[in-house]
Amino acid sequence: MRSRPICLLFIVALWLCQPNCVHAQEENTLIVKSSRYINFKIKSLNKLNVRLERQQKRLLKRLTRREQRFAAKLKQNDSAAYDRYRHQRLSYDSIQKLSLPDSAMLAKTAARRNTSIDSLKAIRSFIQNKSSALNTNRQLPTTDPKLSQLQSQLNYRNYINELITQRTNNLQGIAGGSSIPAFTGIQKQVYYAKQKMNVFKEMEEEPSKAEDKAMEYLQGTEGFDKYMDEATAGPNSMQNLGPNATAADLQKMGLQTKQQVQAALQQRFGSNLSGLSQKMGDQIKSFQDKTQNINTAKQSLQSLRQLKHINRPSFKINPMRGLPFWKRIEKQYNFQTTRATIDGAPAILQLSAMAGYRQSPKLSYGIGVVEATGLGQSWTDLRLSFQGVGLRSYTAWQWQYGIGAYAGYERLYKQAAFSNTINPDQTVTTSPHSSNTYSESILVGLTKNYRINDKWNGAIQLLYDIWWQQKGMPSPIVLRFSTISK
Repeated sequence: MRSRPICLLFIVALWLCQPNCVHAQEENTLIVKSSRYINFKIKSLNKLNVRLERQQKRLLKRLTRREQRFAAKLKQNDSAAYDRYRHQRLSYDSIQKLSLPDSAMLAKTAARRNTSIDSLKAIRSFIQNKSSALNTNRQLPTTDPKLSQLQSQLNYRNYINELITQRTNNLQGIAGGSSIPAFTGIQKQVYYAKQKMNVFKEMEEEPSKAEDKAMEYLQGTEGFDKYMDEATAGPNSMQNLGPNATAADLQKMGLQTKQQVQAALQQRFGSNLSGLSQKMGDQIKSFQDKTQNINTAKQSLQSLRQLKHINRPSFKINPMRGLPFWKRIEKQYNFQTTRATIDGAPAILQLSAMAGYRQSPKLSYGIGVVEATGLGQSWTDLRLSFQGVGLRSYTAWQWQYGIGAYAGYERLYKQAAFSNTINPDQTVTTSPHSSNTYSESILVGLTKNYRINDKWNGAIQLLYDIWWQQKGMPSPIVLRFSTISK
């Protein structure tokens, strides 16, 4: 009888302690998940900063050399333009010296906002408020020096990019209508380098699986989305602007004001903007008069197509050049089989792995290795045997609809090259392209690609072996099946 009251008291005690345990567990999990997410993002942003810094160093080194060639050509062709060039203070060489900042230079760009850093700071503040609401003493530090340091570094990378753009626009204004190949080279270097930087940023924005899980947990926490919206908006958001807001308030938010636009125009076209404004006004008025006379959909479509090409570069764009080197490497795996021959050679299965370099969206070339396994003479006489290993090289050009041309050179080192023994059942015909130790091939033909999934394409290759008779092959046709990474 006495045991029942004791059990009831024990159950009541457990029930009273349960909320505290739940809150403690929730708080601990929340801090662990948020700390993991912040660490992932800090590591990713740090990698992004290193890549951007390395890319800018390479770019500025190349631009400095090209600017010297540009100045030499400009001196020969246009002395007046060369005189304007000499009186400009900013150059790629001076920007290159600024690419390694000290603490004072980093402090100048520290006030600029950065979306990624602001979101991490907002998560940290959210955890602080959540921990306070749970009445616990275990909290994250109020500030993280790594976040502030990363914000200054990433903002400075953007500042260097702005200086590069400004210098390129200045040179374009000096060159005018002169066709100087050195300036075209400068445009190409700047364009493709910025494309690579954009790829680096996209790679940073792609979260890992662990990062996804941590963020998924945080988004499921009550009040997280609302707090993030308020915290990332900051004190300078549009919703916090009063009726007496000034241009300085808009500049703090990162918005472009009339004063900034005028300063940018002065950097590009000089201090005298009255003639430019008049000319732009005349062009706008002329454009408005012309658009009033457009009455058909065909004419409107033609005008839109012309406007679409206004901001395109003057050179032909190769999208592959805007990718980092490892993004231009394609992996390829293929297999093929050959029938047994009357001279005793078995049916052979060849498995190959190759790595190619995408020169352009249509052209790629590469090298690889191949392994040959003997399968026997027939289905009733299956015998696996080592037949050799070899090397391959290829060039592929895609036309359209997945159809393309293929050409390659291959050399297979036979079993005798490794064991110094010859199969007595096999008659070997010695020729310049087939001997006891090796055989070589030149293959040309067509390839048809098809989609497998988002990461891989398949291909069927129908090839012709030029030296098939000298190797005693029953047919010159080679059929291969490939899997190619995108």
